[in-house]
Parts: sequence; C-alpha cells; structure tokens
Amino acid sequence: MQKPTESKKKEKEEETEQKLALYRKYRPQKFEEVVGQEMAIQILKNSIQENKISHAYLFSGSLGTGKTTLARIFAKEIGCTAADICELDAASNNSVDNIRDLIEASNAATFGSKYKVYILDEAHMLSKSASNALLKTLEEPPAHVIFILATTDKHKLLDTVVSRCQEINFLSPDVIKLKNRLTFISEQEKVRIDDQSLELLAIYSQQSYRNAISLLEKVINSLENDDNKRKKITVENIKLILGIIDKQEIINIIKAITEKNINLILEILNRLELNNKQKIEKFFIDFIKLFELSLLLRMNLNIASQKIYCATMNLNDLEIEELKFLSKTFPKIISSATLLHLLEIEKKLKESSLLKESCLIIGLIDLIEKLE
Repeated sequence: MQKPTESKKKEKEEETEQKLALYRKYRPQKFEEVVGQEMAIQILKNSIQENKISHAYLFSGSLGTGKTTLARIFAKEIGCTAADICELDAASNNSVDNIRDLIEASNAATFGSKYKVYILDEAHMLSKSASNALLKTLEEPPAHVIFILATTDKHKLLDTVVSRCQEINFLSPDVIKLKNRLTFISEQEKVRIDDQSLELLAIYSQQSYRNAISLLEKVINSLENDDNKRKKITVENIKLILGIIDKQEIINIIKAITEKNINLILEILNRLELNNKQKIEKFFIDFIKLFELSLLLRMNLNIASQKIYCATMNLNDLEIEELKFLSKTFPKIISSATLLHLLEIEKKLKESSLLKESCLIIGLIDLIEKLE
C-alpha cells in the first residue's frame, strides 16, 4: 500500500501532466521515443558507443522536427544532469556580449557531470559579431564542453561556423508519419478521430510534428465530451475550428482571374468572410499553393509527382481536373509570371500590420489590370 504522502505526490504529478500542452506532454524523453529521425539518432548513438563525441554539432531542419528535443536526449545519454544542460535562445540572446558571457561560463567546471552541454536554439539569429566571437571556442572548446547549435536556416549561418560543427540534418515528416503520431496521441487521450480528419490535420501542420500536435489539441479543447465521456473529432469540426477555406472557393477565384472578373473575386472574398489577419494570411497561402499546383499540372507531371502535390492540398478528382483545364486553357494567365506577382502580394500582406484586407483586394485588382 502506498503511503498517503506518496499517493498525494502521484496525484499531483498526474494533475500537472494533464495540464501540460500536448506537445510537451508527449515530448520524447529517450532515443527510442523519437520518430522520423532514425539517421540522426543512429549517428548520435554511434558517437556515444564509439566514444567519438564531437565538440560541436549543428542540428539543421525545419520547425517542429525535434532538434531541441533530440539535443536534450543526447545530453542526458552522455551523462549530463539538468544542471549541466544549458539552453540559450539565440533569437533573443544574439549579441556579442551574450556570447562572451556564455564563453566565460563554459570555462567553469561541471556540476558533477562528465560534460556540460550548451544548446543554442535558433542559432542563425546570432549577429555576425556574436558568431565571430563564438568561432574560436567552437574550434577549441574546453574539454568538458559540447555545443549543439539548432537552426531552421542553415544558410544564414557563417560558413566558418558550419565548418566547425558536425552537421546532422533533420527530416521533415510526411503525411503518413504525422498521421501515425496523431493516431498514437489521440488513442492516449481517448479521443475518437477518423482517418480523413487525421489526414487533414497532418496536411495543415506544415510538415511539423509540433504544429500537428498543437492543431490536434486546439480541436480537442474546442469540443465537448459525448455520452461516452469521449470527444469525437470530425472533418467538419476541423474545418470550422481551424478556419479552413473550401478549396472550391479558391478554385473559383482562380477561374475569376482567368476571366478577369473583378466583381466575382470581390463577391467570393466577401462570402469567405476574411475578417481577421489570420484568416487572410491562411487563405492567401492556400491560394498560392493551389495556383502553383495549377501551373505544375500544366507541366505534365508524372503520376507519382502529381499524386504527391494533390495529396498535400487534399483535392478530389473533380477539383484536380478543373485546375488542369484552367491551366491548359489559360497558359498566359496561369503562368510563372502571375505566380511571382502573387508572391509579391504575399510579401506585402506580411508587411502590412492593419490593412491586410485592403492590401489583398488591391493586390488582386492590380494583378488583373496587368494581365494581357
């Protein structure tokens, strides 16, 4: 029988766990729990087993692929206690003084661990002077210090920084891997969700485990339990909660552009009720993706490539055929030049903090006026 104090402690731990965001609750704690990064894990495991641990690593990959998580696990696997794992957000600590403080601290002895590991998240955000200040230490760090630089934009790092690190690339997950992860978490959370809903969440996660799990949590939190005390997620729930716009309406706008019908475009935009900046930005991203797909479909993609692109947009056969027809009928309008113009509108939308709706409307009118 548990002692009362142990029972209360366990209850408190369970309550704390329930309050955690799902992506934190299901964050892997050991190599075996990490999904989709088998090559990265094998490299790190081999370095430990062969006692060939590098003094500096560069974890490179897109958002939400597990770079920081794997850095923490690696640090624990080589015997670091929490006190000897130091994390620094380079996005907000990117000055040369911040790095000089870090270098000075790295010279101190560990708190009993064999190594002290410094994890620099968003390393590409370091200023040039900060990066240069780090160079010498990266090349010849104290024997007990390991640096792990994590970045989503490796090309923004100095070549001299990259060359001093052992680079490990992190793969972005495909829809299948994301669905598998969401299925596991849904089962653990006792949530009922069908395959189509899982696929929709995976598609809209932008190839990020963290985004996918956060989207799942957002949908779960918006629903009430059913009679069986379980929540049930449907495609309709997801579209409503995430503000997913009907693809056919976007195709209708592409068709209106080919017809140079400004009135119809305004009518559709009004029907979509794009009344906040998040909706506008999300709509335009989907719009650009569909326009790009239309262009690619005209390029006679092979069947495999066509399936991949169409699957990422969750299109049915009728919608695909309509896009093919439009692209082949209006090649001068559904063109790379028009796509570049749309990307310019997207850039202006990002820069505009308040008048996003006006920016969108004027941008599309300007596009139509410039079409031949």
